[in-house]
Amino acid sequence: MKLLKKTSRTYFIISASAFIVAGVIIYFVVSFILEEELNENLRSDIKSISRTIEKDKSIPHYYPFVEVKKVNWQSPGPYRVIDTLIFDKKEKEEIPFRQISSVKSIQGETYLIVVRDALIEKSDLLMIIGIAIGLVFVLLNITLYLINRKLSLEIWKPFYNTLDKLKKFSPDDPVFNLTEESEIDEFTEMRNTLESLTSKVISDYQSLKRFSEDASHEIQTPLAVIQSKLETLVQYPDLTNDQAELIKSAYTSVQRISKLTQTLLLLTKIGNYQFPEKVQVNLTDLLEEKVNLFEDHIKSKSLIIEKEIEPGFFLETNFFLAESMLMNLIGNAVKHSGKNGIINIRLLNNSLEILNSGSPLSVPSEKIFERFFKADKLTGSHGLGLAIVKEICKLNKWEVTYLYLNDQHKFTVKF
Repeated sequence: MKLLKKTSRTYFIISASAFIVAGVIIYFVVSFILEEELNENLRSDIKSISRTIEKDKSIPHYYPFVEVKKVNWQSPGPYRVIDTLIFDKKEKEEIPFRQISSVKSIQGETYLIVVRDALIEKSDLLMIIGIAIGLVFVLLNITLYLINRKLSLEIWKPFYNTLDKLKKFSPDDPVFNLTEESEIDEFTEMRNTLESLTSKVISDYQSLKRFSEDASHEIQTPLAVIQSKLETLVQYPDLTNDQAELIKSAYTSVQRISKLTQTLLLLTKIGNYQFPEKVQVNLTDLLEEKVNLFEDHIKSKSLIIEKEIEPGFFLETNFFLAESMLMNLIGNAVKHSGKNGIINIRLLNNSLEILNSGSPLSVPSEKIFERFFKADKLTGSHGLGLAIVKEICKLNKWEVTYLYLNDQHKFTVKF
């Protein structure tokens, strides 16, 4: 939930509660004031009627508002206040009235004076107050929301600009900086902290890349020397079988290490964007060529290759990277297919699909593109082939996915 929405909801709940409490208080206060004002007016009417009788000797009668009767059985007394209902013929319903009566002695005569005035029904008063409070509440909240939204957009603008820049952050960008200025101290402190963190990340990342590349280069030289010495040793005529086997084992290990360092160096170069040259690659021909390279392996395992390749499919990319991606995907399919297995290769609708039959993975499939991931302990596998595929797709903004379905491993690259 966004901060503006959260604060607006909080303001709404608090203001709604406050308005409800205020409405109840206003209802009772207004009811009390209206009743007191009505009582005062009715008492004043009784005094006016008394003066009229005394002056004009006439008895006013305006039912149901004024009733005056001569009585001889009552003595003057205090005001008597009651609420009563009187049927209204016009409205055809009973109307609530406030009634005040008093017995007055005027020029030797005793009069019962009754005055009434219509009361505002409590339900009507409650409805009026509720509507008024509701309108004020709605208008106030709409106004506050619009003002708060406008202010929030202005105040939080540096925050969102900083956030947008962070989303585009890459440790490969050595000149990344957050230049958004703000009058808010907290935002300034956040920006300074993030600048410090990103600078350290970039510095550490660049150092790590340089180390990986330099280490791979430096390792290649002694490995080449060792490989050359082993090749010389194996040519000695007086070697025993055991010595020859030891030299062969060492030579195999050296080749494995050499291949591993070359692969790591390739990953480093991909990460460093050292393959900027792009050309129109005929993926159709390149795919056919790479499949033919594995012909011996395919025959030795009696694999069935089913191909559905779109003719004349061109892709703008680096030729070496395209070649490396195809080699790793096809090699992976051939390597992990059992004898008499089936490999299905499709290049259609801007996507490449390579499927091979085989048993399901014994580990989570999300790890399949991780470095040094191995589905099994196959000889010669260093677990970097699919990691290279992932990096090549990432560099070219392609999407690579893996799925195991119907006893088949399926790799899809969407261009």
